[in-house]
Amino acid sequence: MRGVASSRARLNITPSSSSNVDRHRGRHSTRMNAVQEKSFDGAWYGPEMQTRSSEWTWVLSEDEISEIDVALSAVKSKGLQDIVSMAPETFFLPTLGPKLVALRDELVHGRGFALMRGLPVEKYSNWDVCAIFHAMGRYMGAAVPQNRAGHIVGHVKDLGRDPNDPLTRLYTTNAAQPYHTDSADIVGLLCLSQATSGGHSQVTSSVAIWNELVKRHPESANLLLKEFIVSRKGEIPPGKQPTYKIPIFHKTSEGRLCAIYDRSFIDSALKMSETPRLTEEQEHALNHLDALACSDELRLDMTLAPGDIQWLHNHTTLHARSAFTNEGVKPRHLLRLWVSPPKGFSMILPAIFAERFGTVEPGPSRGGIRVEGQILCVPPEP
Repeated sequence: MRGVASSRARLNITPSSSSNVDRHRGRHSTRMNAVQEKSFDGAWYGPEMQTRSSEWTWVLSEDEISEIDVALSAVKSKGLQDIVSMAPETFFLPTLGPKLVALRDELVHGRGFALMRGLPVEKYSNWDVCAIFHAMGRYMGAAVPQNRAGHIVGHVKDLGRDPNDPLTRLYTTNAAQPYHTDSADIVGLLCLSQATSGGHSQVTSSVAIWNELVKRHPESANLLLKEFIVSRKGEIPPGKQPTYKIPIFHKTSEGRLCAIYDRSFIDSALKMSETPRLTEEQEHALNHLDALACSDELRLDMTLAPGDIQWLHNHTTLHARSAFTNEGVKPRHLLRLWVSPPKGFSMILPAIFAERFGTVEPGPSRGGIRVEGQILCVPPEP
């Protein structure tokens, strides 16, 4: 497994301008035809990206860490305890904040991934690090709930759940997570402690997967433009059913490619008696997608160390995690954020994404897991 090279280089980001707002308007998608849409711009390939890690790696400077500490002290001195209610106005990062805004724009309209390194997590309490991570995400947009309990800072940790249970979310186990997208525009993963072995991260450009599917398996590409039945794993929004139907690849009204995929949720739906079995051709299509996602030609490997934060744009990247074992004093533990950028700074999603995202209108209501009676919260422990 290739790890990310250590680097003191700075991520090449610049603050966004208001001119971006007018570039990203519209609501609906155009259904693709795999024969017509040969390829899309924006694809990247893992081996090449590995040699260019300085372009997407941001090592926090001492000044930036000091700014975080000043903001954290200010929050505490004012007696602010509710992390959910904190915003850029209360957790003020005068120089780091604009860089995070620029990073958001790079994620959404550029490469689609970045790695931030060097947050000294060992010196903070659990509450402190949850507040810091949430604050970073809030500069990019609204933090949205990740489960029925309303967690807006989630804990990715083995809680002993059964990965074979169709209702189990795999992030609560030590099993491998297949290539997938999360139910939000942006996902951030902050490593607090590593596994004894395994738990490595893999990222692949969904645009590159599509382009290669069209070249190598055009029949499969066409099938992935058609609906698959997907389980909600028991986290059902008001007025919705336990499953929904959606294609995996889409063309937006901007002419961009976006993807929504998690095979474990498709497999969970197949365990329901009312779900039709996949055809042999559908199975082949999913297998072709998965094989390309994890191939040496496309995949980018990362091993997150304590203090590393991986940021991803879900609509243009798929990510996965290898199985892991915990034998040390500190088991593998990551914090997770799901972020919805504001209007004018997010991808225009196909209308059908509302089945999973609640709405395709940008803002705090887009994405996340929404169930009746939910109260947003930030638990310092899983």
